[in-house]
Amino acid sequence: MFMQSEAFEADYYKGWLILTDKTITKNYCIQLKDTKTGRNITRKHFKQSIDLVGFDKACSTFKKLSVEA
Repeated sequence: MFMQSEAFEADYYKGWLILTDKTITKNYCIQLKDTKTGRNITRKHFKQSIDLVGFDKACSTFKKLSVEA
């Protein structure tokens, strides 16, 4: 899954959602897991967010959940 807009690029790699904010050229890595099963739920929730609010808003929301290096 690779998606892009003028502000963001999103790719999914080995269970991680990789977001690139093009305005500041910074990458964000996001991985969400179900607390009961431990399964990765990142892709499902990202796709649902895109359907609800659009790609750019979903990206800006998910980047707040990123792992800080």
